[in-house]
Amino acid sequence: MLIADIKLMYKQSKILCLVGMGGIGKTTIAKTTLNNMKDMYDTSCFVECDESSSDCYKSLCHILEQLKVEAKPKDLKEAQEILKLFMIKKSVIIVFDNVIKQSQIEDVVHLDDIFAMSGSTLIVTTRDWEVMEYCGIEHCKLNIEELDEETSLKFFITHSCGYEDKLHSELVVVGKKIVKAYNCLPLSLKVRGTYLRDKKKLRCWERVFQRLKRDRQLDGDEKNSDYKIWDILRVSFDNLRVEEKKMFLDICCFF
Repeated sequence: MLIADIKLMYKQSKILCLVGMGGIGKTTIAKTTLNNMKDMYDTSCFVECDESSSDCYKSLCHILEQLKVEAKPKDLKEAQEILKLFMIKKSVIIVFDNVIKQSQIEDVVHLDDIFAMSGSTLIVTTRDWEVMEYCGIEHCKLNIEELDEETSLKFFITHSCGYEDKLHSELVVVGKKIVKAYNCLPLSLKVRGTYLRDKKKLRCWERVFQRLKRDRQLDGDEKNSDYKIWDILRVSFDNLRVEEKKMFLDICCFF
């Protein structure tokens, strides 16, 4: 239903903004939309916005590579010109994922350049609607809400039970408690479901729930969405052994 809504919105506007808290599924929806709609365009592109990266030339070269443009630009200005000329001739659907500030798009490709050409579409995912609210171009906003409990349970079962379509009878009660504890956030449900996939014993599931119950208020509703998602996901880190935590720290520092 959501993809159908997005396709309808696409006919009405050249920019689609998917807005919601971290871990709610914006990237998954954007990728699914891209896969479902790319046949309607000459070509497509997915851009992961990295706040720590300021190399616009490198980002542009990556975009040109995805668009299968063979030209090799020498600098940023030439890369921008190549992309602009390419988009005059082709209809393109581009996803900019996890946009924190509008300059992450504008420094790579000007919005006016994209939408001066007919047939191109931009999909933006962001946690903050104000990022794109005043872009000066007609756009549609789609708020991505948390899943309801029934859908969340099905999503959790998919990741915790694999191809099975339901939990074993002894796991149903604790499974529902775990879903509620994770506030129906897709990323949290996926992480925890995957963790429990090979753990079929009731005591393993109860241990997970008790750990959640001990570490956070299950009935709380934190206003800070960043705190909410990381507070939930931290339980996965806390469950690691000491050596695994050290490895995790090493990996983080390495990248």
